[in-house]
Amino acid sequence: MKKAISCLTALTVCAAALAGCSSGASPAGQGAILNFGTGAVGGTDNTVVEAISSVVNQNTSLRTSTVTTNGGAEIIYLLETGDIQAGYAGTIDLVNALEGAGTFDHAVDSSHMLQCFGFVTWALPMVVLEDSSIHSYEDLAGKRVGLSPVGSSTADVLNLVFEAYGLSDSITVENFTWSEGYTALKDGRIDAMVGSWANGDPISGLIELKATQGIRILNMDEAIAKKVAGSNEGVGTGTLTFENDDSIPQEDTILAPANSGVIIADASVDEESIYQYTKAVLEHLDDLKALSVYFNDFETVCTSVCVESLPFHPGAAKALREAGLWEDRFTVYEG
Repeated sequence: MKKAISCLTALTVCAAALAGCSSGASPAGQGAILNFGTGAVGGTDNTVVEAISSVVNQNTSLRTSTVTTNGGAEIIYLLETGDIQAGYAGTIDLVNALEGAGTFDHAVDSSHMLQCFGFVTWALPMVVLEDSSIHSYEDLAGKRVGLSPVGSSTADVLNLVFEAYGLSDSITVENFTWSEGYTALKDGRIDAMVGSWANGDPISGLIELKATQGIRILNMDEAIAKKVAGSNEGVGTGTLTFENDDSIPQEDTILAPANSGVIIADASVDEESIYQYTKAVLEHLDDLKALSVYFNDFETVCTSVCVESLPFHPGAAKALREAGLWEDRFTVYEG
């Protein structure tokens, strides 16, 4: 995996993230330049990390840019090799990396993925078109299913679900960007695609799909949910109701596998830079909420979704303490 990722390090730096530098931004001065890894365009993490970069660039001396990758696992490898300085990862990635499990062929030292703050919990059920003959996960046997790119947090979560259902050898998995996947589902090239509700809200690709097609959300068995959570402490269970999606009958509750997104940074990034980055987010939440609904529940998730066994970057811990958001169950990296 690591060799394959090295080949991907013709990294695409998104110029849009630097747009804030040209209008109203603070002078660069001695501000650090940080490359933040983000996932596929159209995903929640991409939207969030780019929005934060814009706000940080306009309100601090830091200069941040975003680097598009296949997701959390690749980002952790790129942090370990020093190709980027920070990024996002799913909680499933953080646990797998610490243990050398899943897509990781070795345990990654915690110094390369220090937590800064959480920003989202994704409910990740499989979705089919309303007229599909598929009504349960068991019905996916023999079908073509779409997942996000190989190495992404979402793909890893759903592969655990398929394994728990005994479906791994009976389905054909195809990997897409989010927008490509929903187009493939609409066009009939795949039978199901993973859905994503970020803090209870559907991502943009799902909204676009629903504008032309009815959908059905598959319900995960409770016993399977417990089995998946037992295999990786970074995987949780989310619930969706009619309030989240009107395709769900009002009397029903859908169980879905869940993963959370956390901003992480390498220990080589100085305390002041991460302090300024985190403080800018906390002090400009109204600006961020105006950019995306994904920030509406930020105060609720910023520490609650984080991994207890992984330390925080000291700069982030300092900013969280000042804001009254720190939880004593966490530890701070001491080098």
